Amino acid sequence: MKVLAVSSQVVWGPVGNSAAVPALQAEGHEVLSLSTVTLSNHPGHGPPQGMRMEPEVMSRMLAALEGLGALRGLDGVLTGYFASPAQVWEVAALLRRISPGFVLVDPVIGDNGRLYVPQEVAEAIRDGLLPLATAITPNAFELAWLSARGVSDEASAIAAARALGLPEVLATSIPVEGDRLATILVTAEDVHSVVTPRLSGVPHGTGDFLSGLYLARRLRQPAPGALASAMKTLSRAIAMSAGTAVLDITGALRAP
Repeated sequence: MKVLAVSSQVVWGPVGNSAAVPALQAEGHEVLSLSTVTLSNHPGHGPPQGMRMEPEVMSRMLAALEGLGALRGLDGVLTGYFASPAQVWEVAALLRRISPGFVLVDPVIGDNGRLYVPQEVAEAIRDGLLPLATAITPNAFELAWLSARGVSDEASAIAAARALGLPEVLATSIPVEGDRLATILVTAEDVHSVVTPRLSGVPHGTGDFLSGLYLARRLRQPAPGALASAMKTLSRAIAMSAGTAVLDITGALRAP
C-alpha cells in the first residue's frame, strides 16, 4: 500500500520518520517521506544541527507531488513531529483535499508533565489534525493534554480516550500498579491492553517506531491483531537495545 509519512528526520539515532518509515517499508508498503525538520540527532543526545522545512516550501512540495499524481490513492498517512503551526495546517489542508484511507496522527507534543513544542503547535495538532484522524498514538501526558482530563491509570486513560471521540486511540506509557506501563488500544467497541515492566534507559524513538509498526500492520489487519504484532516487534527492539544509546530497529525488523 502507499503511505505518506510527515515527521522529523534524523541522521543518527532513529526517531520520527527515521524510526517509522523502516517499520512501514518492512511490511512492503511504499512510503513517501516528507521531513518537517532534518537534524543530525535527537536533542536528547546533545544539541543537534540541521534545518527546518519552511511552510511555504512544504506547500510547494505538496503541490508538486499532487500535480504529479504521486498522492493519488494514498492508503494511509502518518503524521508526527511538526516544527510550526503553519506546517500542521498545510498537512491538514492536504488531508481534506485528498481524503486518504487511514490517517494516523502521532501527536508529538510533550512528555513528563510538559509540552516540548510551542503551545501554538500543540493547539494546531489538536484542532487541525485530530478531527481528521482515524487513529492517534499519544503518550500519557499527550492524552491528558489533548482530552483536558487527568490520566493516572488505565481507567482514567480509557475515559480520556473515549472523550476524544475518535475511532481508535492507542495510548502509551500509561502507569499501572507494580511499576509497570500499559499500552492501551481504545476503539468504539473494545479495549485491549498490553502491560510491560517499566524499564530505565530505553533509547529515544520507541513511540515513533510503534506508530510506524501499528500503521504498517493496521493497513492489513484489524486493530487488535495490529497492536499485538506491533508490540511484539517493539519489545524485541527494546530488548536488543539494552545498554545502548540508540534503538535497534534494524535488528528488530530483521529478527524472525
